Amino acid sequence: MPDESDMPPSDLVVLIHQYLADPESTWSIASFGAIAEFHADAGFIKSEAQDRGGEVITQSGGLRIALTSDAQFIPYEILSKRQAYWMQGGNFCLPKARATRHRRTTLTELGPDSDAMRDQDKDGILFDLGLGLECVTAMVRISDPDLIRQLREFDGQALLTPSGRGHHAFALLIQESPNRVFESQLGRIEVYSPIPAPEGQTGAGCHTHILPDLLAAGQTHSANVPVPDDLHPCFQLFPPNPILTKGGDARPHLDRDRFEMFQKLLHRYGMPDLIAAKKLARLGINTKTSPPDGNSFSRSQRTAIRIALRQMAFEDPSNPHIMQWISVFEPRTPENQ
Repeated sequence: MPDESDMPPSDLVVLIHQYLADPESTWSIASFGAIAEFHADAGFIKSEAQDRGGEVITQSGGLRIALTSDAQFIPYEILSKRQAYWMQGGNFCLPKARATRHRRTTLTELGPDSDAMRDQDKDGILFDLGLGLECVTAMVRISDPDLIRQLREFDGQALLTPSGRGHHAFALLIQESPNRVFESQLGRIEVYSPIPAPEGQTGAGCHTHILPDLLAAGQTHSANVPVPDDLHPCFQLFPPNPILTKGGDARPHLDRDRFEMFQKLLHRYGMPDLIAAKKLARLGINTKTSPPDGNSFSRSQRTAIRIALRQMAFEDPSNPHIMQWISVFEPRTPENQ
């Protein structure tokens, strides 16, 4: 029986159900340099809402979310590299001690995958890739007996050391493209689609990325993404962007409904100092107040102000007061062109 005392906040379960039903949303389990993405655009096989979250299975992957009582949702906005745009998302977080995983650093056989989302995969053998991630366990699932035998020869080896034996196992996995399974304390993403060739394009469905150069930083998330110091991210949600399509192209117009929906999430769950910074910018524009000294704000507060200005510019592109604030907070340099 589930532990009733560990049931998640009902509002977060409702939030999960809302976005599980929206095929334009994207989900991920990720650390800085390793990510599994779930996209519900490859043909549904199964979708089920549950009291802790839910499950979705498509032709290219599976998503399972199981929140706990201490889960928190932290939505955020960050700057796009393109001058007028912004990105948005949200982290489902846990206190640091609760978020920590096994942190294995070598290839490790774990045995049959009894938690597999499809019955046909439960006899497959899981191997932890040994990436040493704090909040994510990155694994592969193998059913081919010959490939299992070959991987067992590398058990205990580090995969991402170019001069080590384990590096050959990593190359073998890329070649054979088994199922990838990423887990955190709040859920699981399985990826069934093949790994594209080095020169190939990532498909539109579920996929994974492992980037050794970024992994070397040992971070749980990008420094550009605001997360409270006492929390670690365990699951990510990316609601549809109101100005960019899922493929990254600009929409012809601001999607007002999508915009307002996310702003409500931001004001309910976002970090208070960043919400206050955005309110300050809007109040300054509405009252035609001269912009303050940008150096009096933290980096994350300046980012929040820049995003507020970009959003107001979409609504009123010819407003001279918006342009005045933009000239202070967002000078045109090669960094933000």
